[in-house]
Amino acid sequence: MPDPSVAPPQIARAGDPFASLRFVHFLSRLTRNTTHQLRDVVLALNATYLDWFFTEEVVIGELSQLQSNWDMSYHGEDRIIVDQNERGRTLLVVDSTKMTPFLISQATRLAEACDAELRRFALGDSNY
Repeated sequence: MPDPSVAPPQIARAGDPFASLRFVHFLSRLTRNTTHQLRDVVLALNATYLDWFFTEEVVIGELSQLQSNWDMSYHGEDRIIVDQNERGRTLLVVDSTKMTPFLISQATRLAEACDAELRRFALGDSNY
């Protein structure tokens, strides 16, 4: 018999805590103070999580959310910068003493949201 525990690929959606957690985890390991082409970031993200598919639009949505969360915590200090050059969109994560704790706190919050979602699913308290 074939193995029935085959899992379908997941298509990431902006705002989904499971996709967001994977993105923050990936972003925390991205080289800081280096401008990256966003399409290269998306390709590397998809190569990291082979069972997930992230589009550039989803990554932009996740980056926008992180920028907003950063602005709420550290007013006026742009540290997650999405820009444009002749080759397309770019991403720069500026390193600072606050960046690592910020990303850890975001990942922790998202992991808790994932746990809550799994708990709701297990208890049958949602519309699955």
